[in-house]
Formats: sequence, C-alpha cells, structure tokens
Amino acid sequence: MPVLSVYVSSETKILLDSLSILLQLPTGRIVEVVTSSYIGGLAKDEAQVVNDLKQAALARLASVETTAGDLSRTPPVVTYRFSRLCFKRDVIEALGAIDPFRVETPVGTFQMTKADFYRVFPNVIQSRSYAQDGIYHYRKAPSQAEEFRIA
Repeated sequence: MPVLSVYVSSETKILLDSLSILLQLPTGRIVEVVTSSYIGGLAKDEAQVVNDLKQAALARLASVETTAGDLSRTPPVVTYRFSRLCFKRDVIEALGAIDPFRVETPVGTFQMTKADFYRVFPNVIQSRSYAQDGIYHYRKAPSQAEEFRIA
C-alpha cells in the first residue's frame, strides 16, 4: 500500500484526528472518505477527468510493477556513497516515482526506485530524522533492504 507523506496545517491535522476518533477509522481511511466525497461533489465532467487520471495512473503503476525486471540493469538517476545504508530526503524526494537511486556502502550496493522506498520503508519516511533532518541511516542494513542489494 502506498504511503502518502505530506505536510498539513495544524488545524487540518486536528480535524483529521478528530474525524478519526469520531468515526473510529484510521486517518488514511478518513482521507479516502473525504477525497471521495469531494470528487462526488464535483461537476460530472470534472469528476470524469479525475477518474480518468486515476485510471491512467493505476494502469501505469501496474505496468511499471510488471515490467520492472532486474533493477540492477537499469542505470540509476542518482548514486551516492555513505558509510552505511542511508536515505537522503533531498535526493529521494527530487526523484520521480519510478526513478531508481543507488546507495553504495562498504557492505554492499543497494538500488531501488522512489516508489520501492516508499513501499518498503514507510517507517523511515515517518521518522523525525528523515522528515526534519533529511537523513536516515541504519547501523546494519535491515532484512527488507536485501531485495535491493545489487553488489
């Protein structure tokens, strides 16, 4: 499941939390309900445009997932070196969803797309270190990183 990481105002956060408590639903589900409700209130032609864009995006995502193949053969958009597995916010957030990036460490080289990073490492995205300091690194590469080891 994709992770959405966006900054919202304090008031919006309070409203989302309040609705979450009131309806006994997770915040992500509240966002889905609010978004669907908003789209439902659009004029028919505007709602159709949004739905067409959604279908196109879902189709593209499905084709990317099925044709990704061996990521190690795809040249990365950006490569950086670090003493351990490290995620740099400014580098990753500048990429497109299917753009691969590579991290070279003394214990191995890891390559993944931004979409892979969001899917496999939601804890990193939600961490204070990544969100505020712009960097998150592991003492030892976690097991979920092994699927991205290329060397």
